[in-house]
Amino acid sequence: MKRVFLLSLLLAFSLCACSKQPQQPPAPTVQQLPSPLTLSAEEDSLVLCCEEDRALLAVGHRNSALEGPLYNTDYLLRWNYTDGTSDKVPIQSQAYITSAVFDGSDLLYLDYESVDARIAWSLIRYTEAGKTTLAFGQTDSYDRVPALFTLDKQPMYLLADDSGLSVFRVEGSEVSAVLTVPDCVMPSSVTVCSNGKQYAFLAAVNGSPHFTVFICDGSGILRQKDLSKPVTTFAITDDYVVCGLGTPDADAFSCESIPIGSGNTTTADSATPMWRLAGSGNSCLYVDGNFAPYIFYPNTQQTDTLTINRDTAAYQNWPTLFFSDGAGGYLVQMDIENTDYFWHITT
Repeated sequence: MKRVFLLSLLLAFSLCACSKQPQQPPAPTVQQLPSPLTLSAEEDSLVLCCEEDRALLAVGHRNSALEGPLYNTDYLLRWNYTDGTSDKVPIQSQAYITSAVFDGSDLLYLDYESVDARIAWSLIRYTEAGKTTLAFGQTDSYDRVPALFTLDKQPMYLLADDSGLSVFRVEGSEVSAVLTVPDCVMPSSVTVCSNGKQYAFLAAVNGSPHFTVFICDGSGILRQKDLSKPVTTFAITDDYVVCGLGTPDADAFSCESIPIGSGNTTTADSATPMWRLAGSGNSCLYVDGNFAPYIFYPNTQQTDTLTINRDTAAYQNWPTLFFSDGAGGYLVQMDIENTDYFWHITT
């Protein structure tokens, strides 16, 4: 009887232990999409924003004047990648579009051009009736052009200037400041990431040798976390802000995962540097220095290699960009021998 009792206890303990083991996430599904455009050797395209069934691309040509932006945007392409339909949006501008968001049937985008050795930027609302300039300004460098994002489906943008950082909300034709962070400096470019409910950005505060992560929502700053090393890239998921750390000439890289709710950072070594990190749902995608892609799950700290391009060309690791689709998946843009290819990844 004692043996039967002990076996029952062992079985119960084993079942309990097994139930506490984190479940392995299912393997991502990778689907190649028919490209919505054919480009000449002098043209280039870039995904500006992505939703669950549609994306917006900027299509442009090389700037032969060798001043201002490298490319001028010729038109925007609205692409429903679930049914393959697309339409051109003529913008009739010589500027370069850097970021955009959907606002219902409208488009909001930020562009810039070189004016008298300065960079002049504009925030534009595009409707079927035409364009309206909502805000504008000047800066010393193209990497100080503001960045658009959405929060609770509301268009927002992050602005960096000599006094610090500001976040603005866009409602119709009205633009209003909702957050100001004085006495701080952005990294090399103005970058912000959003999961739809919270957003994050990096800034150097009070001369700190490494950047601070600001995690915010509509009410303001939720938390600030100082990073321990130089940052390569960062992203936000539903529950975490993830930062790749290290320098290109270093032999050791690491990753910091910051839970949005608690802020209790988890740091883990990384076998490769993290570049072009993007977050969606409960995962992140990134590439290493050779453009080999990986998927990372911050809740379990699991990293898996990811095969995207199987058949298009023999070389696997072409320059690649990832964009959250807002529904836990990704749109992938890959440059293969100067031709753009696209994939949709669901996780």
